[in-house]
Amino acid sequence: MLPHNVTPRAPMQCSIGPIAMPLLALAACYDHSSLRLDTREKVISSFSGVLKSWDRDGDGRLSRSEVEAMADEPIRELRHRSTPGETHPELEAQRQQMVAEYMSQDANGDGFLSLDELLRNPLAAFDCMDANHDGKVSKEEERGVLNRCTNANVSQPTLK
Repeated sequence: MLPHNVTPRAPMQCSIGPIAMPLLALAACYDHSSLRLDTREKVISSFSGVLKSWDRDGDGRLSRSEVEAMADEPIRELRHRSTPGETHPELEAQRQQMVAEYMSQDANGDGFLSLDELLRNPLAAFDCMDANHDGKVSKEEERGVLNRCTNANVSQPTLK
């Protein structure tokens, strides 16, 4: 079951470029507002929604167990849609990698992911895509993203 008020988006709409981290993909594919993440405000709002959806204990951050629950959900959905008897041996390795990638965003090493930590990479990616820095990503800026944005030229963002 997906978090409340979360609707999957069409697969083609989930393509957000080579520098996007897994949480950016999650926010784009399970966007609470069903809108494109084409403004900085929408990115922040979407990640706030992801945090609220998966923060089971209400402490305003994600623990490792909450991240694991989040990583388990797409696997559970895939198994539910699979043909009876069909196996997916690669799923556990993908799950472990997903959890490790999420937890690698724990900048202060406290074992939890705060909203600031969740937003660090997605906002850096957004800021790179937003070539004119107006807080919006236009269709033209989207088309030029591969020429502008690589892991090497994404700077750390600031929350505005």
